[in-house]
Amino acid sequence: MNEALAMSHLNLIQGRRPAVHCLTNTVVQSLTANMLLAVGAIPSMSSDITEVSDFTSRSQALLINLGTLDQARKDAIQAAITSAKANNIPWILDPVLIDRAPARLVYAQELIAQEPTVVRGNVGEIAALGADPKSLARDSRSIVAVTGATDFITDGRRETELRVGHELMSRVTGIGCAGTAVIAAFCAVAGSAYRFDAVVSGLYILGKTGEIAAQKAPGPGAFAATILDEIYFTGQSSSDEGQPK
Repeated sequence: MNEALAMSHLNLIQGRRPAVHCLTNTVVQSLTANMLLAVGAIPSMSSDITEVSDFTSRSQALLINLGTLDQARKDAIQAAITSAKANNIPWILDPVLIDRAPARLVYAQELIAQEPTVVRGNVGEIAALGADPKSLARDSRSIVAVTGATDFITDGRRETELRVGHELMSRVTGIGCAGTAVIAAFCAVAGSAYRFDAVVSGLYILGKTGEIAAQKAPGPGAFAATILDEIYFTGQSSSDEGQPK
């Protein structure tokens, strides 16, 4: 991964402050909002069916996370996706735990048929969809990011592996979910031709700041706060580097 490319995307986020609307699970809303703020984006979280379309249309990216689902949330998700597609806004799907519940898997497949910009899941979640990542990317016309000890990103033509991050990232509830919001922020400032690079850049920044945070934090509790600090400091550094000398 070209670190300079990742930092240039981060600098764009710092300059533009994109709005990211998040329909995410209730367990991770606070961490997700704080991670978006740390990276330089502006979060919103409403799932009210009377306003979700408006929030989405006024955002630069949409995050759909399936962590906590009920019919009202599904109605809001569909309204948000419809608004995103109507306004040419990138939307990112995080198919949380679809490998645990058949009904959830079927629902995720219905959403993927609507061609999300990005599908981000772990190895088990992507495998549950029944296709290898490259085939899934081609069939859904999406960028597929499979995250784990090694991240694998493909759009069906190109592919990249990233070996960044730390084991502590798997010991804090919601780091992965909030990380998908970071991907959304990076996609928000990239044109459609550059979103593959944006996804790779977002995962790279998340992983590298996770590595730095793990060196400073004695355990998972401190790590959650420290990774937010490191994302913020990295963003401030990219902004400073982008200033004229």
